[in-house]
Amino acid sequence: MVLLALGVVSILAGGSLIAGPLIGVFQRGAVDSTALKQWKGGTTQPAAPAPAISKSPTPTCGTSTATDYALVDFAAPAQYHYAAVAGDGTWALLNTRSMVHYAGTPNPGQQGNVIIAFHREPDFQHINQLNVGDTISIQNRTCQTFVYRVTQRWDLAPNRVTQLNPTSGHELTMITCDPWWQDYNRLVWRAELISAPAPNAPGSAGGSVANPAF
Repeated sequence: MVLLALGVVSILAGGSLIAGPLIGVFQRGAVDSTALKQWKGGTTQPAAPAPAISKSPTPTCGTSTATDYALVDFAAPAQYHYAAVAGDGTWALLNTRSMVHYAGTPNPGQQGNVIIAFHREPDFQHINQLNVGDTISIQNRTCQTFVYRVTQRWDLAPNRVTQLNPTSGHELTMITCDPWWQDYNRLVWRAELISAPAPNAPGSAGGSVANPAF
């Protein structure tokens, strides 16, 4: 009986260890799905200004949620149509959002190293098929779209953080865990800006960033 009781306790304890992360993935997935659906629902136009003001209203994309930062679209692997709305904050935001732009690094289109990390669960199982030459598009809250082309890709240990250092060009660095459902390593893509809707806004190269804990 004692052994049976110990076995039951062990099973319950193991189940709780598995249930916690699964619940977190489910909750993040629900938030991500809502944000993506609302963002892709179309742009909104603010109320027209008073007649005395000649400025045209600026279109806005996304929702009023403060952490909705940008829509990130991956051109490959094409059959999965991967896209997500990134939040803006520190890596702590990865507890509640699946994709985060690290606050303090440049905005899309600005000079420097734009850094975005994301969980592969629940929606990016096959993102490891994103390769050099593929493109990533980022649409900001004012509905401007910036396109980056992947120039390098690495599979690195978590303590390898040199790719997260500031740069002097117009780069994007995307990070996720590898393998899927595990976090032994980091898949890292470096991409360069190839298309922008207007002259690149000035921006700081930003400071060095530590790898996120997935």
